[in-house]
Amino acid sequence: MDSQRFLAINYPELAQVLEERPQGTIPDPQPLDISPWLAMSMLQKAIRRGETGHALRAAATLLRDAPDRLWRRLTVAVFEDVGLGSLDLICPVLIATSAKGIRKQFGGDWVVASALVERMAQARKCRAADDAFMIAINHPRYEGDRLSLTYRTMPDLMNIVTGSGDIITRSIALIYAIGTDRCPIPTMRTRKGDYRYAFRRLLDEGFPHCVLELAERGTTRFKEPLPALLSLLSRDVPARSTGFEPLENDDDILPTTMIGDVPSWCVDFYTRPGRAAMKAFLKKSTPTGRWIEKHIALRDQVAFLGGLVFRAEGGLMRRRLQWPLGSQLRQMMEIEGNGYGVEDASEVLDLLRNDLPVLNKERVNV
Repeated sequence: MDSQRFLAINYPELAQVLEERPQGTIPDPQPLDISPWLAMSMLQKAIRRGETGHALRAAATLLRDAPDRLWRRLTVAVFEDVGLGSLDLICPVLIATSAKGIRKQFGGDWVVASALVERMAQARKCRAADDAFMIAINHPRYEGDRLSLTYRTMPDLMNIVTGSGDIITRSIALIYAIGTDRCPIPTMRTRKGDYRYAFRRLLDEGFPHCVLELAERGTTRFKEPLPALLSLLSRDVPARSTGFEPLENDDDILPTTMIGDVPSWCVDFYTRPGRAAMKAFLKKSTPTGRWIEKHIALRDQVAFLGGLVFRAEGGLMRRRLQWPLGSQLRQMMEIEGNGYGVEDASEVLDLLRNDLPVLNKERVNV
């Protein structure tokens, strides 16, 4: 389906999101005096946690200071964090983020952005596609696949993808088929792919057409393989005809520590103050720091800690979709997929959860 036809057919889905908002409830924008990087972190993590107020303030900040980053971040978040939990939200986000003229027709940038943020924060969510991606690029068990599949032909790769083998091996094959030249991955070789051929093969093999259409548009919008992995996993969600009823649970989320107007959990590895706080934390005598010092090379310690913080805090969600493969992938990502030669991170994750108050003190200091 060409872009114009896609937009014309799916306009009503964006219109419905806006029409379902009660009249007179458009919030006033309240931007913060923070960097765009901190605002992006705050936006996405607040959406995961269902904390609408924080998400709206972060969105207002980005709309004022870096609007292109706002629209890209919403596109990333709808695949990465909402995903299979609420597939019906992907299309409105893709349409709204495609052009300023479209948003103008629906009341302007803030009207549209605030409505999307509210819906995404309150939606049922699923991070299974991102979990599969992190396992595929980090898990030590799949190092052989990351090396050997580089040299397979496109038909061979897609035969693996559409087969019935291990889901992570299939994910690695799909990442190579999409092309690692589009988004270089340090643990995988660079290889040119053909995402259009990959999606045609998935369609021919009976993967859900509606999901493939959204995934292909997401792949053309930003070059990461995440939308393709979403389409790969979509066939593994049990059908309602089997008696499956989608359930949701909140993760175990601790009360938020505030640093002024900013939640501490948004000060992460991908922000400058977050990295500074983690470096300071590692200089403290803590059980977590001692474990990392013993097991991780000095040059990798801050990055390793950053990944742990994401697993213990940054990736937590409210209204997480509960389904068998999704739960399996989450467990593998959190415990086994940390990289740096660590095959089981359960001990250090428990240590870090107890040491988060120490990290928060360092966040306050920076």
